[in-house]
Amino acid sequence: MAESMVFPRTRQGVRDLDNPIRPNGVNVGQNERVASALGGLVLTTMGLGKRSMIGLLLVAAGGALVYRGLSGHCSAYAAAGINSAR
Repeated sequence: MAESMVFPRTRQGVRDLDNPIRPNGVNVGQNERVASALGGLVLTTMGLGKRSMIGLLLVAAGGALVYRGLSGHCSAYAAAGINSAR
């Protein structure tokens, strides 16, 4: 299924087809991205060392933070309408 896109309006009230707003855009600021990626690497390393259920949860949380840092997209921010990348 094709990805749904939202188009902003121009001052004349017409859809601006040249500048679509993509739902999976970057919404995390640069400093926050670096902190997320580094924190995620630390959690992942700690989790791999434990080799238990707690370790698996740490690896999952760390992986999510690394993804957030590398991609610049946070689903929780998108749902709340927050954009710290401005």
